[in-house]
Amino acid sequence: MPYRPQVGDIIKMHAWHGVVLQVFNKEDGQGTVLQVQTARNVFRGYPPEFIEVEAAPDRISPASRADLEEEIRHLQRMREIGLQQMLENIREKVVSVDPIFEEPASSDAATLGI
Repeated sequence: MPYRPQVGDIIKMHAWHGVVLQVFNKEDGQGTVLQVQTARNVFRGYPPEFIEVEAAPDRISPASRADLEEEIRHLQRMREIGLQQMLENIREKVVSVDPIFEEPASSDAATLGI
C-alpha cells in the first residue's frame, strides 16, 4: 500500500470519510489497523471503528477537509429529510384504547358515569 495513513489524516474508504485517530502496526510489520471516526458513525451515534488496512488497501485514500465537510452536509440533509418524513406520517389525532374494554379511554366523569 503506497499511502500510509497517519493520525489526524482524513481518509476516504469506499463511499465514506473519516479521521484517523490511531494507527496500530503489528510487531512483524505485516499489518496495520486504523482507528477511524467517520461522519456516518457520528450521525448514527456509533464509536470509532477499527479498519484493517490489508483487507482493502486499494480502497483507502487520502481525502480533504472539504470532502469530509461535504459528506457531513449530505448526512445533515438526509437526517432532516428523514425526520420531516417521519413527522409528516403522524396522524393528527391519536385515540388511546383501554386494553381491558377495547374502547376509547376517557377521563371525563360524565362519560364514565360518575
